[in-house]
Amino acid sequence: MTNLNLLKDSEKKVFYHYLIPSICSTLVTSIYILVDTLIIGQGVGSDGISALNIFLPFFSIYNGIGLMFGLGGGILISTEEGIGNHKKADSYFNSSLLGTVIVGSIFTLLTNIYLEEILYFLGANENNISLVLEYGRCITLFIPIFIGTNFLSPIVRNKKSPKLAMISVIVGAGLNIILDYIFVFPMNMGMFGAALATAIGSLTTTLVLLIHFIKRKNRIKISFKEVSFSMIKKVVGCGISTFLMEVASGFVIFIFNIQIIKYIGDIGIVVYGIISNCIIVGMALFNGVAQASQPIIATNYGAKEKCRVKKVFEYAMKTTILLGFLLFSIVFIFTKEVICIFVKADYRIINMGVPAVRMYLSAFCIMNINVLFANYFQSTEREKISIIISITRGFLLNVILVLSLPTILGGLSLWVIVPLTEIISLLGIILYIKKYYYKSNENIKCNNFELTNEIEYKNIQ
Repeated sequence: MTNLNLLKDSEKKVFYHYLIPSICSTLVTSIYILVDTLIIGQGVGSDGISALNIFLPFFSIYNGIGLMFGLGGGILISTEEGIGNHKKADSYFNSSLLGTVIVGSIFTLLTNIYLEEILYFLGANENNISLVLEYGRCITLFIPIFIGTNFLSPIVRNKKSPKLAMISVIVGAGLNIILDYIFVFPMNMGMFGAALATAIGSLTTTLVLLIHFIKRKNRIKISFKEVSFSMIKKVVGCGISTFLMEVASGFVIFIFNIQIIKYIGDIGIVVYGIISNCIIVGMALFNGVAQASQPIIATNYGAKEKCRVKKVFEYAMKTTILLGFLLFSIVFIFTKEVICIFVKADYRIINMGVPAVRMYLSAFCIMNINVLFANYFQSTEREKISIIISITRGFLLNVILVLSLPTILGGLSLWVIVPLTEIISLLGIILYIKKYYYKSNENIKCNNFELTNEIEYKNIQ
């Protein structure tokens, strides 16, 4: 991979060379959660899935903190290296590292002190709190590892080692699967065993990623002398939309849990637990496509190679649309089989789950496009529109619809809220593009790509 030139080699060749390693690296946490859900569903039962679903928002925060500094720093590193400023690129790495340590330490401390209170706030009750605590107390001890994994993965990928990022996921996830089975079934360790297997798998992934820095040419001197608040602020600015998207997904799970218990009941929580895991995997795949384009777009954007930026974006768009359609087709055709993979389902879960899964996961055909657009704006230093997309998709529309729609149409309307949110968000993005992208009369053409003058972009931020 180090032989590829992001500024000169074929855009198609570079993008698809990054694609599989990128998808593998974004699957890090989702694979661990998915394996836990499958093992817990079969080994502990539907109560275990309900308990795990209550804890899922924590993983969204771990992902968000790590990716905010990892992707934010990675974008700035790629941009600086695109213009040949390697010293400043190293300073951005150190700024990202320092920010990760500070924020991660604070979150780890607070979570371990107030874990039980937070779990009750997230929807735990006397019936499931023991299972949630059994899982959560183990996971929260390893918070720095989960954050570190998500921080290092995009950094290593942006430093032109996507294959190592892929290998780290394969090794960690493989170990997680083996240990999950051993701890939950032969050793009868239940929720704690599943959590411990996940923590060990994530630790293994982190250790593999650190191999990148062993080679002399990849070594970065850890020094905070040139780190400033303004640099950390810029890293956060570049990565905040990713953080918001991740935290938003956790917030959506939380608010849905509350409303489902209120309008549908415990069976609804089991069904939503299955849907949540499917969404987590789908989002990981869509983020993988978006992040495969990110270092290429950021590097070429820094080098003012506008035509290459647009070509890479087109390849990413075609790929993510195809992936979204394939995922939804599989889920729609094999809905019952998907449900039964997760849990020993009775007729109540099947009758509720089949239409619910199909309605909710139709969002796969739209959210993939929204994720790519948000990442594109982020990679080309248009953080404001990227943040607006993240807040609108993750917080505003979901909160408004989750709280209002069931009171009008009943509990079953909860299953169409996310597709509806994604449709509205996409329409907003299209209106933004029509209003600003074609506003300038100084557009340039390059190989069937029409580009707006970059000055116009700067003016609309």
